[in-house]
Amino acid sequence: MPPSCEPSRTSTPALRSAPGLSVVALVLFVLFASLVAPALFPLQLLDPAWQLRLAGALINTAAFPLLGLALLQIAAELGPHDPQLKNRARLCAQLAVAAALGFLLLLPLQTIAGLRTSRSLNNAQAARLQGAEAKLKALRQAVAGATSNAALNQQLQKLQGPVLGPADIAQPLPLIKAQVAAVLDQAALQIQREREASQPRTPLRLLPELLRNALASLALALGFAALARRPGSPRTLLQELQSTWWRSRFGGSGRRVSNADGDYLRELSRRDRQPQRRADALMLRCAKAEASDANHARHRGRCVGRRQRVGAAPGRLRRDSGFEALALGPHR
Repeated sequence: MPPSCEPSRTSTPALRSAPGLSVVALVLFVLFASLVAPALFPLQLLDPAWQLRLAGALINTAAFPLLGLALLQIAAELGPHDPQLKNRARLCAQLAVAAALGFLLLLPLQTIAGLRTSRSLNNAQAARLQGAEAKLKALRQAVAGATSNAALNQQLQKLQGPVLGPADIAQPLPLIKAQVAAVLDQAALQIQREREASQPRTPLRLLPELLRNALASLALALGFAALARRPGSPRTLLQELQSTWWRSRFGGSGRRVSNADGDYLRELSRRDRQPQRRADALMLRCAKAEASDANHARHRGRCVGRRQRVGAAPGRLRRDSGFEALALGPHR
């Protein structure tokens, strides 16, 4: 069998599996939406309990769209000649940018919502216990101030206290007061036990849950950033962030230079340039001297030529370095 037939045979199953992977990715997206929808509705944007419920649902089900996005990009790589598959993968990669930013925003949102929920629960619990104690105090005052069985029964009904039956009302008033006081003592003991059992939720008690949610949100944000691409960018969002961080931390040379090291290197560079500048100045002076010598030599050459021409033509004026002489020839 010729070797050229092997790539076509091996690539055929991969091409056939690309649409199936795309369908699986869409199924995972739909499953994620169906699991998040119950926590999303009804909308209560300012309610911290709703915010915590939605954040928990997103974190617990975010693995489905993350896996679906990975499968969709694998399918696009396996079927590079399918434009619909490529467009779908590109659109989902762009939406993953918003998903990565959203999970980053969940970090402060969960912290603030958790603290607000804890504070509201503590306030509600304290208000309930205070209300129960105030009601118990009012019942004790009503029992102590009752002058007749009918007045006692009326005060208990008004304050929603223990209900007296016909047999209880027929009993003497001191006995009824003693029985009602015993019931109120049991209620006070129950309130005290509930107060001791229900300690207020401090931020330290919420710290493990907040850390778990924060780590999960950060991991999901990194996962989506590794598969997300901005429009028109060939690199993923995580690669762009890593490149930006690398340039800001180490600079363009790839090596981090501190301020002291930079000053030392600049001083060395300045010292290294001083001998070079001196050599350049010396070479410039030498060049000027050589040019001056050459000009002087050319001037002397011209003077010698003039003297020779003057000596060959008698009767002409002869000039040499400021000396003038008359070359006398034969007179006629």
